[in-house]
Amino acid sequence: MVRVHLALAAALALIANCASAFTVGTPDGLAAGATGGANGKTVYPTSNSELVSYLSSSDPLVIVLNKTFDFRGTEGTVTETGCRPDYTRECMAKNNGYKSQDVIIQGGNMATTGGCTGGTKVKVTYDKAALKRMTVLGNKTIRGIGKSGVIKGKGLTLAGDNIIVQNIHITELNHHLVWGGDAIYMQGTNGGSTAMKKIWLDHIKISKVGRQFITTNKASTDSMTISNSDFDGNTDYSASC
Repeated sequence: MVRVHLALAAALALIANCASAFTVGTPDGLAAGATGGANGKTVYPTSNSELVSYLSSSDPLVIVLNKTFDFRGTEGTVTETGCRPDYTRECMAKNNGYKSQDVIIQGGNMATTGGCTGGTKVKVTYDKAALKRMTVLGNKTIRGIGKSGVIKGKGLTLAGDNIIVQNIHITELNHHLVWGGDAIYMQGTNGGSTAMKKIWLDHIKISKVGRQFITTNKASTDSMTISNSDFDGNTDYSASC
């Protein structure tokens, strides 16, 4: 009977530690003490819809990514009038292989669209999925396994406290266009009036974005640590020569 009790205790300990095992290390700096979803279940999304559902769940979760989640083409594409600013036209005139990063017009008004200085009209085509990020609520760990945790064509909006994002790659967000998509966006909770706490971004890679790698707005966060991460600016398109 003693052996049975010991075996059961060991099994329960293994289950309890399973979630935390997917977070490697602990954060230093302002995000010290972040635990993410360590007190919740460990889940393995197998589809885009499952990933979206887990990220927006109110439950604490460790969300393990062991595949590529490709959102490109899932919400359609748009072709409309965009802007080609004067400074990219000057670069193109040099005939040195430069590709202009054209601009998605905001609110239908070229004159008030950022990045559209001295713009002329040009047709732009973009993937809609990248303009609508996935919402990540609090007490979540998002952890990629090896090089498998890749998200293509859609970024993340962090909207809660105690979030760990570790070892994932976000890429392919309409990188040929200004305003094509942010990889990670934070504006705080309660409509942006309250700063988020304990946000840890670790060993993440971001590449080929149409706007910002990481962007903040309003209250944003007052305790974030970014560590050991790769912000890859290599691109075929640029807003300057």
